[in-house]
Amino acid sequence: MIRQRALLVLALVAGALAGGLYYLGAQRTTVIVAARDLDATHALAGEDLTAIALPPDAVPRGALADLSSALGRVPRAPLWKGQVLLTEGLADRPATFHTGLALPAGMRAVALPLSAAQAVGGTVVPGVLVDVLAVPIAGRAPAGRPTEILAQAALLLDVRSETGAAFGPQSSKAGLATVSERIGSVVIAIDRAEEIRFADRIATSTFVLTLVPSR
Repeated sequence: MIRQRALLVLALVAGALAGGLYYLGAQRTTVIVAARDLDATHALAGEDLTAIALPPDAVPRGALADLSSALGRVPRAPLWKGQVLLTEGLADRPATFHTGLALPAGMRAVALPLSAAQAVGGTVVPGVLVDVLAVPIAGRAPAGRPTEILAQAALLLDVRSETGAAFGPQSSKAGLATVSERIGSVVIAIDRAEEIRFADRIATSTFVLTLVPSR
């Protein structure tokens, strides 16, 4: 009899434990995610977002649970389809570039024409730091001008296609560029005092980028 009672107690405990684990596993939290790939230049609309349910331990800190709190706001960086929206990842105004990167205070943005071969084989992406080498063009640059380092550790703000549209997978899906397009230019941040020198080199030089290691 005692043994039967012990087995019954064990069965009840096991059942309660299994029920508790099932309950915890069945718990879901609603979060707002991107319904499609989005850039960082447009305010979010209803068709850009959707709600999904996740286990509580899979919900990142700061995740939005209310769709209305995201409408009209702008991502600080591109969002991929299914990516959870975070409170700190939204701004009230659009970024200057589709990448979400902002031009540092006191700096100026300038576009340098170049091909993928001159941009580390086309592997450069917005947000990296690059050195810019200017190679004189014979007949345009003053005789005797050597190849020079025009900028060091410059912030790369954007990569553009030959048509001037945003370049890369994100822009292709947004209809801003096609997969057949090639790199046409990059946009970097420069010091205001360098504007005239860069304007001269754009007219008289070709450019090569070298990637600066992450700090």
